[in-house]
Amino acid sequence: MESILPGLQSAVNLHPMVVHFPIAFWAAATVLWSLAVLKQSEELWKFGLWLHTAGALTGLLAVAFGYLGTSIMGHSAPGHDLVHVHRDIMKVATILSVLLTCAAWLRRASAKNSRTLQFIFLGSSVVQAITMTIGADRGAVLVYQNGTGVKITPHVNSASGDVAPTNHQH
Repeated sequence: MESILPGLQSAVNLHPMVVHFPIAFWAAATVLWSLAVLKQSEELWKFGLWLHTAGALTGLLAVAFGYLGTSIMGHSAPGHDLVHVHRDIMKVATILSVLLTCAAWLRRASAKNSRTLQFIFLGSSVVQAITMTIGADRGAVLVYQNGTGVKITPHVNSASGDVAPTNHQH
């Protein structure tokens, strides 16, 4: 397995492995619902609903792995206070996603007949996507400015024999 997925072998936690799925699903779902409203397309609306569903499910998975990753990281890690901010914003984004997805499935039959309901769901999707974007930005600050989840190991230059730090993201 190490030769096939060497990065997985050195991963401290699985949060980075799943976190991009809900981000992509939520963004794509919001775009599809926007197009569905503009084009009055039931097919685009349904596809957007499936993407919202996938985003809600993978969002719950990402939150769970985030909690596990935080417990492994400890309270002395660089940027730990920002971890709480990121976690709280992404919990809100995920809760909004779950509520929106459940409401959309429950009201699916009437959404077909109600432009007002589609606008409400689309507006909620936009709010959820904005919340997700803010939370994901805080996650990017954690990784790219604080090195959270990044393991620094010495790398030996084979030509000179010099040792230099190399970042490996987990």
